[in-house]
This record gives sequence, C-alpha cells and structure tokens, in this order.
Amino acid sequence: MEKIENYINQVHELRNTEVFAGFSDLEFEELQSNLYMRHYKKGQILFDEGDQRERIYFLKKGLVRLERYDASATFSYFDYVKTERLFPYGGMFTDKEYHYSAYAVTDIDLYYIPMQLFEKVVLQNKEQMIYICTRLSKLLLNHEVRLQNCVTSSATDRVIQTIGILMDKLGEPITPELIEIPYPITLKELASLSGTTRETVGHTMKKLKEEQKIEYHHKIFVFLDSDYFKDHL
Repeated sequence: MEKIENYINQVHELRNTEVFAGFSDLEFEELQSNLYMRHYKKGQILFDEGDQRERIYFLKKGLVRLERYDASATFSYFDYVKTERLFPYGGMFTDKEYHYSAYAVTDIDLYYIPMQLFEKVVLQNKEQMIYICTRLSKLLLNHEVRLQNCVTSSATDRVIQTIGILMDKLGEPITPELIEIPYPITLKELASLSGTTRETVGHTMKKLKEEQKIEYHHKIFVFLDSDYFKDHL
C-alpha cells in the first residue's frame, strides 16, 4: 500500500512540473501509461552516441553528463543535465540516433517515456510545442555563450566565464547571498570546458578563493560573489 501511495504522489508531482503541466489530462494519462522509473548508480551509462533514439528522459534526482568524442578520443562536446530537466533535446522530431552519450555523474533517479510516443503527443499540443521551442532557444543561447567564451584570448578569463556558465546552469541558492553547485565538478572537467590546462585552472581558482569570490571543497563550488561571475558573462 505504501509503495502505491508513493507512486501516486510521485506521478502527481511530475504532473505539476513545468515540463508536463501543459499537457491535457488525457494526454498526460497516455504518457503516464507508458512511463517508467529507473535508478542508476554513479557511472552507469544511459545511452551511447549512435544508439537508437528510443527514449526521452526526465531527471528526478542527481546529475547527468552528456558527452561526445572526436576521432582523437578527446571531448568535442559535453554538457550537464540537472534535476527536473527533460533530455535529450538533440534530434527531436528528426533523427533516429542519439547525438551524444549520457552517463550518471551521481546516483540518479529518472523517468523515461518512449520517444516516438512523446513526440506524437507533443505535436498535437501547441502549448507543449512552444515549451519545447523555448527550451531549445535557451539551450542554443547557452551554447552561443560557450562558443564566445572559447574565442576569448585570456585563458584566465575563459576559466572565470566557464565557472559563471556553470553557476548559471547548475547553481542553486542556499542563502539570499550564496549560490552552490550541489554536484561534484572536477578541476579537470573545468579545464576541458574552458579549453585551458589544469595548471591554469588551479592558479585561477587560487586567486578567486583569495579574493573571496568562491569556495571550492570536495569538488563542490560555492559562490560568495555571484555578481562577479554574472558580470563576466
């Protein structure tokens, strides 16, 4: 009985999220009847680049990383998905395969729905199409900012701007003044994202901590001066 009540509560919470709120009751019932919940351990792969694009996911808890490699086995793309986000958007309505791989950065809980069904229901609902287009526009803007960051000549500025992008994308307020990224981000990942070396990231982080702009303990970022990073964006 407790398990049934928990499931009902979870579905009710899901119904009220931004992603699903625009569906009619009939449409949501159709999606719900094909809704599956899964738990993945840290490091488990959800799908690989080139796999059939059979599922769309909604992250309930944890952090997912999307990544793609080039021919030299170095990263050509990677991004993060935090809680209460739908993914992947890449290839929606057009492609048969995933554009990148996805794996669990932390232990995660998520829902998935058959992609074909989800796309069919969305196409019938103007409000949901607008929501999807809005999310795609925000993702495009985020990637444009990242591309602009890549051509900044100063390696230090690239690190600071990348930290600001991560704050904007993954940060959560913990007090009116402080923002935290509640997921582990390594300095190696920060170097890859900013197109710099691990040493440059280390020097920049040391300076930011000395100036009391940021704290970094156990791979967790805490922003003491969020306006400083917003100004760099």
